[in-house]
Amino acid sequence: MIFIKRHIISTLLFCSFTILSARAEQVLLGAEDSWPPYSDKNGEGIATNLIKAAYEKVGIDVKIQVRPYARVLQDVKNGLLDGGYDVTRQENTEREFIFGREPIFQAKAFWYFPPNTPHKFSNLAAIPNGFRVGGIIDYEYGDIYEHERHRFNEIRVSRQSQLVNMLIRGRLDAAIMFEEEANQTLIGMNLPSEAITKVIYNHTSDIYVAFSKKRQSARFYAEELDKGITLLKISGEYERLLKPDTP
Repeated sequence: MIFIKRHIISTLLFCSFTILSARAEQVLLGAEDSWPPYSDKNGEGIATNLIKAAYEKVGIDVKIQVRPYARVLQDVKNGLLDGGYDVTRQENTEREFIFGREPIFQAKAFWYFPPNTPHKFSNLAAIPNGFRVGGIIDYEYGDIYEHERHRFNEIRVSRQSQLVNMLIRGRLDAAIMFEEEANQTLIGMNLPSEAITKVIYNHTSDIYVAFSKKRQSARFYAEELDKGITLLKISGEYERLLKPDTP
């Protein structure tokens, strides 16, 4: 009888430990609040859908905290979050974060100019020194831009809509925006596509979840995300999730 009771207690303890372990298998990520259709003010969008679906494939729950992009990066650096998205993998971010092998998706960025702009630049090198160039605080715009940015009068803001308004009002000579985000921002502002002018291709970014070097579980979560993304591609779900949600 004593043996049976001990066996029952051991079994209950094992089950409790298993349940607690399963509940503990949760990754805490920061989502930026101003990059539709990838991550909007509620943290919803293509990036969030892909990440949640990928982690679901490997049995990991995702908890999202929504905040401005610069705050997401800072909190990941400080170890307050396991990771954050949507981060471009380039020289400066490689030094600060841990990345998996698989990007969440790719995004193309262009230089946008005020409406009816007379400028006909063919590439970034042709843009003159001192140009007033707009961008989002702490956004990465590729290694080529990083090497050229010292030539420009750079103005960073927190919202895409601010960049559009500044272009329209002539307070910027140009702004760098990702194509899909520019399109969604114009729709959200009830503006026509010709309200700003797309002129120069900047780069194509591989967009990642950046994981914190201060969290012991970071590499594990990066590897599990890789596995999940691979499974999504094998199943065919990945291409479907790349499309924006429709009302």
